[in-house]
Amino acid sequence: MASRLPTVYLFYGDDPFSIAETIQLLRDKLGDPDSAGLNVQHFSAGRLDLQALEQACRSHPFLAARRLILLSEAESLPRNPEWQERFQALLEDLPQSCALVFLEQQDLGKPKAEEQYRRSSPLHAWASAHPDRCYLRRFSRPRGPRFAQWLADRSRALGGQIHPSAAALLAEFVSEDQHLGDQELRKLLDFVDYLREIQVQDVERLTPFAGQADVFAMVDAVGHKDGSRSLQLIHQLLQAHEPAYVFAMLTRQFRLLLQAREALDHRQDPQQALQVHPFVARKVTEQSGNFQLPELERAFRRLLAIDLAHKRGEADLEVALESYLAELTQ
Repeated sequence: MASRLPTVYLFYGDDPFSIAETIQLLRDKLGDPDSAGLNVQHFSAGRLDLQALEQACRSHPFLAARRLILLSEAESLPRNPEWQERFQALLEDLPQSCALVFLEQQDLGKPKAEEQYRRSSPLHAWASAHPDRCYLRRFSRPRGPRFAQWLADRSRALGGQIHPSAAALLAEFVSEDQHLGDQELRKLLDFVDYLREIQVQDVERLTPFAGQADVFAMVDAVGHKDGSRSLQLIHQLLQAHEPAYVFAMLTRQFRLLLQAREALDHRQDPQQALQVHPFVARKVTEQSGNFQLPELERAFRRLLAIDLAHKRGEADLEVALESYLAELTQ
């Protein structure tokens, strides 16, 4: 007797790259790509019509064994008892011809984030109580040393190899962006023709700093009190990335500058203090020479104040970043 397939899938976490790849694997299992699209339907919890979802789940697949129903932003589903009762009745009565996939966005990088999520998520509670019907999977975005390891694993999955030092440098260059890391890996593997290991010099030669290049250039402009150039660069970054991402990159850069300046003032080796790739350490150490320690301390405290004001809803992050750079270059 064939084993029963899950009818509910709960994917939660903060790794959209891996989630997207897993969903593609589920799509591939639907068979012929030309007809697979007819058996895939997308819903969003923010504007969900429960009756339409019920109808989609109970419809027969077309020239395939199953239908794939995707519901994003599942963390926003209504939680009132009457709605939940009807919703859970649907989950418990799904036909084998339906694969209902819930996507819950959860930042797993914060302390106790997973514990808090499991306590608060009705979907996770239902999935945990129905292991025979639900496939539950956690997707955690690789951070720090794990990101360099992810690049090495990804390189092998693509049919190539990358030296650990090259992976560490590439991780710095792409600012732990998986989509960009995957794109750059493919380019590097094409360059070495999959015949040898990617080396540091290959990364230095072929991979741009991505957003980090503009951050380095912007910090140079700030160090030389060039207000117009720093504002031009922040505008470029904000056009290419979300304000929160730009803020994170800028905060990281000033934290590294502060650490390098402190190390230099105490006659210590900045490389040991920074614990980043030597290439990045050299760049940061050079830039720290344009600042005094009290100046960097004030700059970093101001970033923390901006972060708090934004989280309290008292400041627009994009406007605050522009004002911040104007202050630094006065």
